[in-house]
Amino acid sequence: MKKVIMSVLAAMAVSAAAPAFAADMPVKAPKLVVAAPSPWDIAFGVAFTSDYRLRSVSQSNKKVAVQGYFELQYNVNDWLKLYAGVWGSSLAGYVANAEIDPNGGVRLAFGNFGLDLGYIYYGYPDGTNNNVGSFGEFYAKPSYKVNDWLTFSGIIDGGNNFNNGLAITGSKNAGYYSGAAMITLPFSPGGITISLNPEIGRQWYSCTTGVGACPAVSGYTYWDVGLVFNYKAATLDLRYWDTNRHNTFMAPAAFGGKDLAGSTFVATLKFDTTWSALK
Repeated sequence: MKKVIMSVLAAMAVSAAAPAFAADMPVKAPKLVVAAPSPWDIAFGVAFTSDYRLRSVSQSNKKVAVQGYFELQYNVNDWLKLYAGVWGSSLAGYVANAEIDPNGGVRLAFGNFGLDLGYIYYGYPDGTNNNVGSFGEFYAKPSYKVNDWLTFSGIIDGGNNFNNGLAITGSKNAGYYSGAAMITLPFSPGGITISLNPEIGRQWYSCTTGVGACPAVSGYTYWDVGLVFNYKAATLDLRYWDTNRHNTFMAPAAFGGKDLAGSTFVATLKFDTTWSALK
């Protein structure tokens, strides 16, 4: 009888201690499942400029223009990105009141080298003469980051039926090429990055049909240099523009007959961000 009682007491003691032993045993933490970042993103922005210049020729009659863009992006991998979007600006009004430019392409990145390949259509949906003036061009934009403060970039751009043969009989090929540098200065007061951005380029065009007369100017050279202030999503661009074709591109008399390719200073305030940056 005594053995039975002792066995029962021992069993009770073991069962009473079991919860304490279980509490002292290490418990594996559940694995956290981190969702992979979405390959999709959206970039968008708005700008206010004192003069909208396209290759140094004023498109807004040397007046203030409002601009904006929207771009859908898909990151295939670390070195390949696909994109499609639309950019728009207000204009002077004597050719059209607005410019709407759909565009799309691919961006490649290999170390410090980048390459943007795509197509852009310069559209003037409310233009006179049944949308005369709209045209499209293919482009290649290489870039190379030398170091943290110096990046070189360029543009090679071309297309046919430039301006729908506006003012000539038959169409013409056209394009431009340019080179630029972004030089970041070695100080950033209050977290503001300050950079110099010089550029020089050449616009060219020629008749393709041999019918009619080409305009007097078959091309021109332009140059500009900007002092760029950037703080987070905001950028202030103060830029000097000039060309070698003064008094060639003129506004209609009804709009003051201004020299649209003359030298000038332009101030532009831009705000750019992405959907992923807002999360």
